[in-house]
Amino acid sequence: MTLEQAMAIVAGLGGKAPGHLIRAEDWNALVSVLDTYGAQIDALDTGLQGLQAEVATLATNLQAAIVALEAGVAPLEGLDEVVARIDAETAPLRENYLLRVSTTSENYLVGQVAELVFTATALDGSPLPEPRPWLDVVTTWGRLRAAPGFVVRENAEENALAVQFNNAGQVRVQLRSHFTRGIAASTEAAFAGVLQAQAGSSGKTVMRVLQEAASPQDPEAQMAFRSISAMYEGNHSVRGFADAYLEQYTGGRIIGGIVVSPGEWRNYRATVMAFAKPDAVATSPDPTRGVATIQVNFREWIPNWSFGHIETVDPVLPDWSRLLELNIRVPDLVHRMVSELDKRALNTGVLGRIRDMKALDKAASVINPGNDTLIQHGKAMMQGALQMQFATGLADTGVAGGYARQAGITQQVSQTAKAAQDTALDAATAKQAVTVLENRVKAAEQTGKEISAGLRSLGDGINKIDVVQVADLGSRLNAINTSLSGLASKIR
Repeated sequence: MTLEQAMAIVAGLGGKAPGHLIRAEDWNALVSVLDTYGAQIDALDTGLQGLQAEVATLATNLQAAIVALEAGVAPLEGLDEVVARIDAETAPLRENYLLRVSTTSENYLVGQVAELVFTATALDGSPLPEPRPWLDVVTTWGRLRAAPGFVVRENAEENALAVQFNNAGQVRVQLRSHFTRGIAASTEAAFAGVLQAQAGSSGKTVMRVLQEAASPQDPEAQMAFRSISAMYEGNHSVRGFADAYLEQYTGGRIIGGIVVSPGEWRNYRATVMAFAKPDAVATSPDPTRGVATIQVNFREWIPNWSFGHIETVDPVLPDWSRLLELNIRVPDLVHRMVSELDKRALNTGVLGRIRDMKALDKAASVINPGNDTLIQHGKAMMQGALQMQFATGLADTGVAGGYARQAGITQQVSQTAKAAQDTALDAATAKQAVTVLENRVKAAEQTGKEISAGLRSLGDGINKIDVVQVADLGSRLNAINTSLSGLASKIR
């Protein structure tokens, strides 16, 4: 019987009046209830004893804990002073900033602009108080530019700058290739559009193809290069960026300066370091209060594309062959070809001019002049001018034009020297003739002297003839004839 059942039985037994009898079953029920109550009391007594034991144990443990706590609290006496001292010592540290940096991607292509976002807060994440702090940003490679709308102090080399945080506690900095000094942001934006164009029939953008291609020789990469060439030839801004980029990449020696490794890409990894501080005053004693670094990778591809562009001369070779054939005999051949190169470069860019020069050189190399001296001279002049231009590495035609002018002057000097040589030869011949004449005159003078002596001897012989001595007359006449014959031979 449960306690609840016993209570119900007892409630049923109550309410008796005097004189009422107690039935046996009621009495038995009452006895059972009493048994139940007794059992419950015994159980409560047992539980109470257990509870008392637990309370005693708890009291013992509590006392031990109190003793331990008292032992631990004793050394904390003077804690307020310790906390105050630590608070004072760490106050400057709590003035530091929590500086974070992020960008949308780790890998970019040359021609793209990577935007780096720097965010500064207090150490607990709350906004920084006014005045707004500054951020010094330095990069190991590439050029930096603050995003529009920021207060900035730049340096001449564009590899470092100081930017003031905006009201949102942010600084946005643009990182681009190292070979973009002085290129306007609008020109960069136009060139970046090239990377968003479709790469032929691949269904991919140029950017995606160049990012995914294993090497520059990948067929899809070559298809992308052809698409870029078409945009280079048709867009002035694209030509302006590419020409200026290669001018800086090669140090001005574009011809022969576009050196690439044909089997692999070249990558530039830039480490950008940022230092946050309260102000931008150089004499301020405030130290740096926040530091952040990030690495960004740029894949180089412009030299690979441009090398293929200038070496593909087949599209322009026939026209240059025709022009060269028409003008090969004219005296100012080189001047005419240089003028045509410069005129076409207005629409084909620096790379187009280099390709045209290579095509012109190839057209000249296959000419067979035979015995035609004019063609021989024209071919030699054209090839000499182009080879001199190629040797300098410069992409203009100034050296080729100067070669033509110098060759013209040299030819004039050569002609003058030839005339002088002919004159000198004539003079030498005349001098030789005079010498011969002088020798003959001297010989004639000697002969004359001999003739005079002979005549004197003859006269003496004639004067000595004694007509009386007729017998001796014949021999003397024979001697005179002999002398006359000798004189006659000398006169001849």
